[in-house]
Amino acid sequence: MEKYIYYSIVFFSIIIIFLYIYIIFQKLIENRREKKKALYSNEVVPLIESIINKIIDGKIITKEEINELEEIFRKEENREIVMEASIYYFENFTGGFITEIIKLFEVVGIIDFEIKKLKSKNLYRKALACKRLGEFRSNKAIPYLLEELNVRYADVSYNVFLALAKIGNEEAFIKAFSESDNIMLSERSLIEIVDSFEGDKINIYKTMINSNNSYVASIFIKSAGNFKDYSLAEEISSFLQDDNKEKRIAAIKSIGQIGDTRYIDKITSLLKDKDWEVRAVAARALGMFGEKDVVNFLITALSDPQWFVRYNAANSILDVDNSFYYLIDIFQGEDKFAKDIMLSSIENRGKMELINSFKYSELPEREKVYQLIHAYITEKNEDELL
Repeated sequence: MEKYIYYSIVFFSIIIIFLYIYIIFQKLIENRREKKKALYSNEVVPLIESIINKIIDGKIITKEEINELEEIFRKEENREIVMEASIYYFENFTGGFITEIIKLFEVVGIIDFEIKKLKSKNLYRKALACKRLGEFRSNKAIPYLLEELNVRYADVSYNVFLALAKIGNEEAFIKAFSESDNIMLSERSLIEIVDSFEGDKINIYKTMINSNNSYVASIFIKSAGNFKDYSLAEEISSFLQDDNKEKRIAAIKSIGQIGDTRYIDKITSLLKDKDWEVRAVAARALGMFGEKDVVNFLITALSDPQWFVRYNAANSILDVDNSFYYLIDIFQGEDKFAKDIMLSSIENRGKMELINSFKYSELPEREKVYQLIHAYITEKNEDELL
């Protein structure tokens, strides 16, 4: 038995020693790679900066400079440096010269190099290539990116859509959403992608909010709300009465974010919608307008059978200026559901300290609010003790 214990100790000791040697070896390789990268960066980055600065200044790039950049990019150890140095300009600058930089990268072969990587069977490598092609914003990559939509892998799909958004070609972007049978991305991710589109947003919104795919249409309607362009409000408002629940919800959110008060009455009417999700979104959207005229409708919504509707209505009431005066009617009423959800919202929003400050207010309405709320709190505490 002791012999086996001895062998086990020796065996695991050898493994630990080899593991330690491997870690040191990898660290040495990494340090050597970093030193080489730093050395090459000192040679490559100044050349790239010089060429791009000439483009920015409107100067002509010579054939010799293009050939030199091509030669540098052919060396594997230089490629990542060229990529990183180039992407910096796309992330931090805008202007007409960006188009010239894109043309330069197409001539040098950087775009073709990334397009070839799309053929890789390694999905991570494929996704990274899609991401890079988006960062370089070359229209040359569009047909190849569209082909990758057939790959059933979320990371690839995400980077394809994001790349098309950065390239900003309206036709390609619309085609990607129109011809994708099963988009494997969350609603939040898709809205972020549409929000980041760098082309004519008005055009894509007007086209895609009318998509036959209700899910896709809802994505673009919600994104249009983030864009906050009043010219889209009228077309979006037509979906407030749509048969599709998701479109109604998207339209309510969008109109609320745009803040177009012309449609308050239509949204108010949706507090009686047959679907509680629509009623809940309508209750929250009405608070975005900050209009006193909607408070009475929101007070009625505090009695809705669904908790989320009551909760959103309560929060929207608190968003209206001088909304505390409306609390008198609520806490003088008989509806405990309304009082409970209102009290919960006041506490969650950190408004109780303000309520307490009304205790000695010279304004009788404020003092009344304090008395009613604290009387109800006392009543609840007594009921819980019983």
